[in-house]
Amino acid sequence: MANFYKLAIPQDRTERLQYIKRMFPQAAGSMLSDEWRGGRREALKRLNTIDTEAYNRNRNFLNGAVSHLSPYFRHGCLTLKEAADSVRSRFGDQSQKFVQELAWRDYWRRVWYELGDGILSDIEDPKVKLGDKLLPDFIRQGITGLPCMDGVIRDLKHEGYVHNHARMWFAAYVVHWLKVDWREAADWFESYLLDGDKASNHLSWQWVASSFSAKPYYFNKENLARYSGEKHCASCKVNCPFDNSYEMLFEKLFGDIPPETAKVRSETILERVPFSSKRAIAIYVHDEMLSSAHPLMHKPIPKIFVFDIKVYGKWPLKRLQFVADCLSELMDVEVWIGNTAEVLQERNVGQVITQDTPNKQIKNLLEPFNTNWQPEVKFVEAEISEKRLKRFSRYWDKAGTELFGDIASSES
Repeated sequence: MANFYKLAIPQDRTERLQYIKRMFPQAAGSMLSDEWRGGRREALKRLNTIDTEAYNRNRNFLNGAVSHLSPYFRHGCLTLKEAADSVRSRFGDQSQKFVQELAWRDYWRRVWYELGDGILSDIEDPKVKLGDKLLPDFIRQGITGLPCMDGVIRDLKHEGYVHNHARMWFAAYVVHWLKVDWREAADWFESYLLDGDKASNHLSWQWVASSFSAKPYYFNKENLARYSGEKHCASCKVNCPFDNSYEMLFEKLFGDIPPETAKVRSETILERVPFSSKRAIAIYVHDEMLSSAHPLMHKPIPKIFVFDIKVYGKWPLKRLQFVADCLSELMDVEVWIGNTAEVLQERNVGQVITQDTPNKQIKNLLEPFNTNWQPEVKFVEAEISEKRLKRFSRYWDKAGTELFGDIASSES
């Protein structure tokens, strides 16, 4: 019996969401809400409503005018270059801060290309002593006893989205206050995200931890209360662990010289499928290129997407449904569920063409095949050396100058 079969993604969205729920009975979590409709059309709608004046003024507040575009960037519905070109054409120099935030995403991705699975371990020696505790059950269950942190976990699990400022607070709490190993925490956090991305997620946790930054990130109650609008602080009755000056918190949280940390890389070797001119060529569509505007979608050859358990087996239901929303706009893409190699062999594919990716899970799936890796759309054309990838400020000195000339600010 074959371990794969073809799916028929319904065009009606209500039916589509229920269909994916039936196809993935093991997927945990709640249904995708109407607020997070996947696909390029929704991405463009959000892009066109961005107000950079409001964004510049209040983006750090939990109720601020953020774009909510990250899931669409993650799944390729919209490229960073498209977004940057759009806001620069409409708002000129006023768009610099928004474009700089897009640049962070490009920066993280370039580091992932450069280091591969090295981003899953400490890139540098931490600048403070880190802990190695396991992620406690009270975090997984969202019962920390702190309304602010429980609120982050609730948003993470129910919506699959957390404001960037709240992500930083939560990561700092877990890594510095609880002394949890950032790697396990980052894996757990990503597993719930609609915009789950190894580069942006894991490197942000390393930035907080100080294993890929010059100093640790931490916060105090005053910072949290201000940017959350005292959403939780006003009614909180617990003894707040964040209620102190930064100087006192630093003394409490940090001290000893960090230990040496080994960097681990793993390699997987698979048997290669011999390529023959009699075997077909196909576009392999993966989850970072789900856009009808993608250049490969215009090629008149078969296009195949596979929900492979090796990649999607632990994805939450709402994220699978988001991907299904995206796929519903790609009318000539075959959608399968099962083992990628078996699907491609069933379709008599010997060579695949696909967008390049630093994601080793995708690379491993296609290792047996003759793969033509097409480059991604570049955010900037500037030459970014390995040295410039050591810190975002060095990267932005080059990329920002290309985008905005000498007015580019190196603030982060």
